[in-house]
Amino acid sequence: MEKSYKKIDAVIEKMQEVLEVIREQDAEFYAKYPMSLITEAEEQDVHTVAEKWRLPDEYLYFLQHYVPESLGWSTDDYINLDIYGARDIVQGQLGYNYNPVTNEVIPEWPASYLVIASDEGDPYCLDLSRGDTVIFTAEHGTGSWDFDVAYDNLEQFLHSVLLPRSSEDGEPGQTEDYDYYKVFITGEGNDKIKTLLFIKKTFSCDYAQAKAYLSALPVQVFKGIESYARKIETDLQSIGADYELRQIGFGEFIAAD
Repeated sequence: MEKSYKKIDAVIEKMQEVLEVIREQDAEFYAKYPMSLITEAEEQDVHTVAEKWRLPDEYLYFLQHYVPESLGWSTDDYINLDIYGARDIVQGQLGYNYNPVTNEVIPEWPASYLVIASDEGDPYCLDLSRGDTVIFTAEHGTGSWDFDVAYDNLEQFLHSVLLPRSSEDGEPGQTEDYDYYKVFITGEGNDKIKTLLFIKKTFSCDYAQAKAYLSALPVQVFKGIESYARKIETDLQSIGADYELRQIGFGEFIAAD
């Protein structure tokens, strides 16, 4: 018989309530770009994950009852946080513990760390060697992973997505408007070495992996809000790399690549 976790049930119910409010605020938009949160995962998806990793019971229960559909969470702390369901979590490890371009394990990644969510590339992880649900995070693109504790447990982490976005000029909880962009490297540019070093830093990979990315152009190096995209554009201009800055709609922003 499945063990009940009433606190997890309660926070998932609250997530559904918040999502309903978001949809009602712009019913026409979300009819075109639907988001939903289902509370019964496919048995095979849960079985696959449970066979692959030894997960804390509380987190496994969460996966059984949290099935996001094109759903991201935006608050003052998150740009667009994707919390993975059982169907998405295997794919969510790519680029962190495994390089899909070279089909190689990434040795710099801590072997016991499982990415359960990502905010514009910044991973949120469980350390499966601990057996608990302490959440660790680190900034991506710095050249190495420097993890810190973000939340003491899964419940705290889930509650963090329910905080409304504030605005200095508006009412508390008012949602800010953003323009969204993708940035691609399209060629090696004036200095191939500098372009390779940029890729190496962005993907926290070794030189051979960076060369593999460069040989498979175009390579997306960013997706997110304009201010960050413009900063990356400046960096690419400074090294003379060939690049494309492409504005995208919110639907493409929240869609999985």
